[in-house]
Amino acid sequence: MNSPGLYVHTPFCPRRCAYCDFYSTENLSKIPMWLDSLAVEARQQAAYWTYEFDSLYLGGGSPSVLSPDQLASLKEALSPLKISPKAEITLEANPEDVTADKALAWAEWGVTRVSIGAQSFQRKALIAPLGRSHSDSDILKAVEAVKKAKLFFGLDLIFGWPGQTSQEWREDLELAVATGTGHISTYELTIPHKSPIAQKFLTGELIALPESEIADLFLLAGSYLKKRGFERYEVSNFARKGAYSRHNLKYWRRDAYLGLGPAAHSFDGSRRSANVASVDKWSLALAQRHTALSLLEDLTPDQARLESLMLCLRLAQGAPTSLINDQGKAAELALAGFLVKNGAYWKPTEKGLLCADYLARELS
Repeated sequence: MNSPGLYVHTPFCPRRCAYCDFYSTENLSKIPMWLDSLAVEARQQAAYWTYEFDSLYLGGGSPSVLSPDQLASLKEALSPLKISPKAEITLEANPEDVTADKALAWAEWGVTRVSIGAQSFQRKALIAPLGRSHSDSDILKAVEAVKKAKLFFGLDLIFGWPGQTSQEWREDLELAVATGTGHISTYELTIPHKSPIAQKFLTGELIALPESEIADLFLLAGSYLKKRGFERYEVSNFARKGAYSRHNLKYWRRDAYLGLGPAAHSFDGSRRSANVASVDKWSLALAQRHTALSLLEDLTPDQARLESLMLCLRLAQGAPTSLINDQGKAAELALAGFLVKNGAYWKPTEKGLLCADYLARELS
């Protein structure tokens, strides 16, 4: 087995974004309880996860809200688990949280990568459809802080927001590249049914972009970033050579990973599980030595094959021919411009990556 990855869900945000569908709470007073429960969960899991983790991802929520003292408590909480001294350690950060002192504290803690949630440099996007609390200048200040701390950083961008033009998207990509980042993630805006932003679409206050325009923005990102030395190594992720996210690749390659914290997911190679999405319920279950799980699923061999196919078709490397039963169908999709044969792999084209889920359905 490849070395597993470790994910820690930090479910705290001072202010919830209008489009966010991840579990989080604005009650920062629960951070001490979360840290105490995390220590309990880590001790429990250390008996089963005896391998050395070569990646640690602090996601959220907003891990960047943690103070240096809370970070020290977090390191102590994770101490029962074996984390490689050469592990890739990623921390997600909101631009408005990043200061020079915090960035230096992250570096001293062992963080090797900071993922900055820029989302857009366009003020009209940040204020209205995205409802973010930072500005474009906050993004640049955050970048300078992590650079000063000599930390590698990536930027997250969102496209497909109401009213976005191709010129505005090009400007966002251009400004992101100009920061000197080695990694850019581009995510299409999705509208969870129960999110605050969903009501604005229902009432007509916000109008969704046509799918054809969103597709054009997706393809624009690929062509623009390729010319500037970035490879689209996964549907939503671009990196310069050697700057791929080791941790995220584990998800797409179906490597094992352990998730700690409320709403965190785990996968041991055959069994998938998820913790209950509530700080209170998760903490209470751990305190009472009960299971904190809300999901436990064993995959059949056929389910595992289909999942592997779906995930492989999100990657630029593509899917091994051994995963595809109907080679004739793959050849048809190649003639249609969705796939290319590359040795023992069927590799998706940019057009294919645009509809990776469709390819998985057709080839399953």
